[in-house]
Amino acid sequence: MKKSLNIIIVLLTIFLNFNLVIGQKIDFQNPPKQENTYLFKVVKYHRQLAPPQYMVDHIEEIVNKPKTKWTAEDSLFYAYENVHLENFEMALSVFARIEMDTVQDPHAQMLYRTTLQHLQRYDMLMEYNQQNVQDDESTIYSIKDAMFELNSAFKKYKEQAFIPDSTKIFTILEQDTLNSRMNKKSPKNNIHVDVAFAIDSALRHATILNDDKNYILAKAFEEMGDYQMDYFYLTNAFFYYSAALHYYGTDQGIIEKYNDVADEITEQNYISISFKNNFGKIISNRYRMNTDYIEKEKMDSSIVPKMTPPPKKETQKDYLPWINNSILIMIILALALVFVVFFMKTKKE
Repeated sequence: MKKSLNIIIVLLTIFLNFNLVIGQKIDFQNPPKQENTYLFKVVKYHRQLAPPQYMVDHIEEIVNKPKTKWTAEDSLFYAYENVHLENFEMALSVFARIEMDTVQDPHAQMLYRTTLQHLQRYDMLMEYNQQNVQDDESTIYSIKDAMFELNSAFKKYKEQAFIPDSTKIFTILEQDTLNSRMNKKSPKNNIHVDVAFAIDSALRHATILNDDKNYILAKAFEEMGDYQMDYFYLTNAFFYYSAALHYYGTDQGIIEKYNDVADEITEQNYISISFKNNFGKIISNRYRMNTDYIEKEKMDSSIVPKMTPPPKKETQKDYLPWINNSILIMIILALALVFVVFFMKTKKE
């Protein structure tokens, strides 16, 4: 009995130790976590903004108004609708006849910028931004600065004067400029946060209704990804490299950076930012209103139209109004016959 009890105690001890060892070897993986992006958080890119209600209301008003009676304001709202429908040439033909510097609504200004951007009127765009984008003297690099440098790069590329890898699009990102700046823990008065915000804002303007292959946009997003890697967050960098590939998916340098940051995110067990959900989709004719504009004023069926009589034809004066034409002809023939008979009779005599 005592021997059996000792065997049971030994087996129980072995069993407990075995469970303890197995429990120590099991590696329960921690669930993935969000990266703390306190200083700079990427918010959704709205690349196809809905027309505000006041625009919708005005467009609906002019549908039933003949174009011949449109005011300059009516034509302007017609141009706004055409931008939303991506008919940029038509929109610019209207904008060109209007003083756009007087338009103060931010959405309307965005539509005009988008038109100039898509039609590659970069000189006009930079001049417009110079006059209508506010200066910010509180920072060394503002949204206005970033927009100017990005549009300058677009212009150089169009003129085949852009030299890849020779300099950065956003010159503020040159290492000598920012390395000496302390990266404060607070977003307030943080130069790196100001620079990142300015560049991100310029990129948002350039991506509105823009889904075409674009080398300059790709390089601009790549620079922002590099900046995030140097001073901010892995998941932010992953988002910007994804945007760069969206516009130029064959760039091997961007592909390598994308893969490297993806591997590091996996190692850190971070949840990556969903590019699909945060880079708004552009849908053709999303805001078409089925408007059928009236070229000319319609006739009112309740009003009897006035008939204008045709002009009178000038006729020769009738000297014998009481004689019918057929009778007159018979009289002439009879007289001719009498004359002939009289002439023959006289000749015989």
